[in-house]
Amino acid sequence: MAIIGQGISLRGMTHEKFHYPFYLKSGTLAADVGKAVSMDSSAANSVKLAEDGDILTGALVTREDRVVEGVLVGTVALRGGFTFTEKDSPTFAIALGDSVVGAGAGKVKARENADGTAKEPNLTDNIVVEVVGDQITIITR
Repeated sequence: MAIIGQGISLRGMTHEKFHYPFYLKSGTLAADVGKAVSMDSSAANSVKLAEDGDILTGALVTREDRVVEGVLVGTVALRGGFTFTEKDSPTFAIALGDSVVGAGAGKVKARENADGTAKEPNLTDNIVVEVVGDQITIITR
């Protein structure tokens, strides 16, 4: 829910109709819950921690190791207000109104031009609405 009284924050806003199950890439840990994920093109219906330059799919909400079946599964929130950690020493600091992409290990960085010379938001994907230190809150569409 949005926080009101001490100001407005969109952190934690979720739309449960947009929570979907996915297979998780091997090595995804319980500590990765809450991190940014992207599609894993090596297997159908699979996500991985967002790697450098990946378009974000959403945030990992749950992780379950189905040992008997030999798979990791999890729930991914595809829409909402997500707070992710900015990568250390980014090329371009993330600012309000930017868009973010994966930066590796489930962290994010500012979306850049194809040639990497400047930031170039894609507001049809996500919008940065809050920056507090290295904690970046985005809303997705």
